[in-house]
Formats: sequence, structure tokens, C-alpha cells
Amino acid sequence: MKLKKIFIYALPAVFSLSSCVDLEYNEVTLRDEDWTYEFFNDGVKNMIWDVYAQMYNNELADNSTSFLAGATDEAQYALEIGAVNNYFNGGWSTANPIPDTWNKSYTALAEIHTILEKIDKIDLEEWKYNDNYKIWQQQLENFPYELRFLRAYFYFELFKTYGDVPLVTTTLTNGQANNMQRTPADKVVKFIVDELDEIATYLPISYADEPYAEIGRATRAAAYALKARTLLYAASPLHNPTGDKTKWAAAAEASKYVIDHAKDWGLSLSPYAELWGDNAFFNKELILGFGSEPSNSFEMANYPVGVENGSSGTCPTQSLVDQYEYQDNGQTFGERNSGETIDLTTNPYEGLDPRFALSVVKNGDEWPSNGTQKKVIETFVGGFNAAPKYGATPTGYYLRKLVDGSCVTTTDNQVKKHHTWIAMRLAEFYLDFAEAAFYATGSANDGTYGMTANEAVNVLRNRSDIAMPAFTEDGDAWVKRYERERLVELAFENHRFWDVRRWMKGEQYFKNITVATITDAGNTLTRTIKTRNWDEKYNLFPIPQSEILKNGNLTQNTGW
Repeated sequence: MKLKKIFIYALPAVFSLSSCVDLEYNEVTLRDEDWTYEFFNDGVKNMIWDVYAQMYNNELADNSTSFLAGATDEAQYALEIGAVNNYFNGGWSTANPIPDTWNKSYTALAEIHTILEKIDKIDLEEWKYNDNYKIWQQQLENFPYELRFLRAYFYFELFKTYGDVPLVTTTLTNGQANNMQRTPADKVVKFIVDELDEIATYLPISYADEPYAEIGRATRAAAYALKARTLLYAASPLHNPTGDKTKWAAAAEASKYVIDHAKDWGLSLSPYAELWGDNAFFNKELILGFGSEPSNSFEMANYPVGVENGSSGTCPTQSLVDQYEYQDNGQTFGERNSGETIDLTTNPYEGLDPRFALSVVKNGDEWPSNGTQKKVIETFVGGFNAAPKYGATPTGYYLRKLVDGSCVTTTDNQVKKHHTWIAMRLAEFYLDFAEAAFYATGSANDGTYGMTANEAVNVLRNRSDIAMPAFTEDGDAWVKRYERERLVELAFENHRFWDVRRWMKGEQYFKNITVATITDAGNTLTRTIKTRNWDEKYNLFPIPQSEILKNGNLTQNTGW
């Protein structure tokens, strides 16, 4: 079982998830089933941590297929051999189902069901004289609710990836597993929502006052947020072809619940620049995040070529840059600079949305920010960080968001920092509410759900560190601007890949990607269109062919 070095943070201690209990008990390990359920920390608790680790492994990674920006109009991976390119270069198939969300999720679900069905056999009575006895008892009472949250999470991953999937709530024999049929997506969604409603109030608001003060685990806010996200996906065109407004209404109400209770749960919006970095795990906007041990591997993967040990990695596109608005009137970079070539001596980037400079490294920027490696970045052809150097940016830009510029990647005297991958944060649910409320009411200025869609978006745009012109549009103009705002706010957080699919707008956004070539020692930018493969079947993933061969009751997704 692959298990990354991912951490559940604690105050003040940190609990590593670098080990796990194998549920395939055997005499070689000497950790048989009885041992596992008798010993709390090394047995029972490690089983719970192992399931959490399955969730962490399903999320962001340095530059694997899990970091999905390179398969969208947000970015292009610097090297053609990047695994993320398989999503559009023909390397994706039923025989190569990248990533294999099906097997990863059902493996985790099997583990969850095994523990849930046996957790009542755990008797800690013989440990009653241990100093940790009462703490263990308290944690044990909470574990079933955490496991049910994790079960809901994995079913959401399956639903958003495949649509209809077998809904299993107990352990199965191999024979039973290989005869399951796909459950309609609406029933899977209902199961997820019902589960989260049932368990949410049993989950802690915070683990700060819980034993060991561990955080990074399922909270009440995470449960309601996952419910809201699930309902948004269920209401979207991919899963709601008839445009049923009651589904949008349910999604709007769920997101509004998260917004209305955020303060009670200790949540608040954060300055954009503080969403990543060494202390980001404790950011008040974070609903659920995955923290890693101190590392600089993400920086090595994404620092520009020319920075020692930098590999370019995920490079923002001109398509993305063109969507950033100017602070003076809301006009976009692409609208104001619409020609094939742009004179960069006029400094066309001046006055852009502050989120641009926080997300993208452009020609002439000083980067990285650490004093050891800081230099002026040259992305023009022949420049120090550009072609013809192998692996240099193919787009004219480098990634800044999520990259910790204080990390030092020199061969000697390296500096490593904690990293936090954002799974859910509060800003998402203002955007989710805005989208759902608009489609439920038909207007961006209808306050049926206690706030209009425009008011929700403007909460984010009115943050003191952003200060962008207000949304006032409605109708089709609002949809266009909203989809742009969602792209900009949530850039590189693994939303765009799924948003465009649930909107069924892959042909519009993902087929033709614009990149920049910068010449004349940085004075001229030329736009180039790169065409990628897009097929409507890509909206849903293929079920692995190996599963179809094992189970004749499974049907393949359309087109695969």
C-alpha cells in the first residue's frame, strides 16, 4: 500500500501517518486481528489513520496526475512526458485509467466497512489503569463518525468521477463484489447527503480541545461542506440534464448553511497570500487541508529552470492570464490586450487583480523569494529561465501559487517548509452558493436564499487585499463572469478540471489553449494556440477494463 508522508497536525505534537496496520493479518507480521483490536495507538488508531491517508493520497501531489491544472486551461506541464498530459494526448483509456480512483476508493471503502463492523468488539477495559485510558475511550467514541465521513468522501469521489457507481455499505466477499451493479447517481448522492446529515453534529467543531488537539481530521464544518459540494455537483448539467431547479435550490441552501455557520465553527476568510506557506495548516479559512512534513520537493518540481534544481513543472497559460481583470473597470487582460502580439514595454500587467501576481510568475519578476536564490526571472527566448533550455516553460510563465518561495533548493544548505494542500476552504462556498442561487432563481440579484449571487461573489472581491470591482451583471453575462471568477479564485486548487466537466463545457475551455512566446529580450509577447484532444466522453472517467472483465454486471461509461 502506497502511503505518502502526510501528517495529521497536532498542537503541539505532530502525528505521522508514515506507518499503517495491514488489514490482511498474517503470522509474519505478528500483528494478527486480535492484536490489532487490543492495542489502541499501534492497532486501532493506526487503522483510522490509514484510511485518512488513503484520502490524502487521493489529493494533490507534486506533479503527478493528481495535480490536475496541467490538464486544463490553467496550465501546461513543462515536459511532454508528464503523466498529467495523458488526459489529452491519447494515453488515457480503459486499460490505463489514470488515476485509478475506482480501485483506490473501493479499497478504502472496504477498509472502512471492515473497521465499522468490528469496532464494537474493541474493549479497552484491560487498559483502564493506563494514563491514556479516558482519552482512548473518548477517541474511540468518535471514530465511527469519522469513518462515516470518510465513506461519504470516497463516494463523492466516485460519483464525481464515474457518475453511477455500485453503492456498498458492508464488507463483501469477492464473489459478491464481482456481481455488484451500478447504482444511479441520484441514489449515491442521497446516501452521501443523508450520511453527512446524520453524523455532522457528532463530529467536533474543532479538535483544539479534543485529546492531543489533533487537527486535519473530519470536523462538523467539513461534513456540511462536503454535503454542499456534493449537492452542487448533483445540480450541475452533467448530473442534472433536465435542469431541475430543486437540485440547485438544495445546493444553494447547503452552501448558505456553511456560510451562515462559519463564524460558529471558527472559520473566516483569509488574505489570499496566506492560503499557502509554512503556517497555512492553521489558516482560519481552511475547512479541510492536507499537511505534509517539511519539504522542498514541490518547489524543486515547480521552480523555474535556471533556479538550482528547478524543473519548471506546472506552467500557467496565457489562457489563464487573459482571464484576470483590471482593478479599474473589470476589463480582462485578454480584452484589453486582444492582439496576437503585445508590447510588453507598456507594462500591460500593471493594475491587474492582485491574485494574478500571487499566482503567476512572469518575465521580469524576482523569484523565488528566498535570499539565497532570488533573481530576476527571464522567460524570453534565450533568457536564463527560458527556451532553448531543456524543460523551460512552454507557456511564458511559471507557477507561484502554492509554491513556497522561502524554500531553498540548492544542493547544499537546503531549506524545507511545511506544505498544506487545500481540500476545502470557505471562499469556495461563497462561489458555490452564488452559482446554485443563480440557477435556482434565474437571477444574480434574487435574494430568495438570504443573499444574492452577486452579493456572495462580491464578499470575496471586497476583501481588503483583493479590492476588485463589484459584480452587477445578470443573465448570460453573469455566467461568463462567474466562471472566470471561479477560475481566478480557485486556480491550481484542482477545481477547474472538475468544474468544466460538470458544466459540460470542455469543448469551450479545454480544446484550444493559448500560450505565450516572449521575444526581443522580453519586449514582445506573441500568443500561440495549442489544440488538445477533447471528447465529450471525458466528462466521466472510464471504469477500469479489469473491473468490467471481472464483473459482467458492470456497464462502461458512454464512449469508452
